[in-house]
Amino acid sequence: MVARKTSKILTPQELSRAAAALLFSRKVEDLALIDLRGISSLTDYYLIGTCKNESQMRAILGVTRRSLSREGAKAIRSEYVPGVRWAVLDFGDLILHLFEKQARAYYSLERLWGDAPIEYLRPEDYVLPDDADVSETDDEL
Repeated sequence: MVARKTSKILTPQELSRAAAALLFSRKVEDLALIDLRGISSLTDYYLIGTCKNESQMRAILGVTRRSLSREGAKAIRSEYVPGVRWAVLDFGDLILHLFEKQARAYYSLERLWGDAPIEYLRPEDYVLPDDADVSETDDEL
């Protein structure tokens, strides 16, 4: 008999923390968490990050989807179009936006949602647990 890790349902806050830890471990920069509760019926949180290039963005989308799925959070949809320099991973209560630097400045979601509380996250506050397995795609970066 094979022992299986039981999955649990993550709260939006737990999902945001887990996603932030994964993104920081993959060298995503300038993470911002926008709290949209009570402002938008679309989602509770936007997590926005900056990638260095499209290769990094594609790799991060894959590893984030797989890792959070193992924790019980299934992505509802994923949107990535080569050349657009913006990717979206939708978990319902959390929507993850990854941009290249120029695209992030152009679309400026932080300014668009300026009436919402925004927390700029620090990497040292989001460390993955020792048992987290995200090494499967290191060669993609």
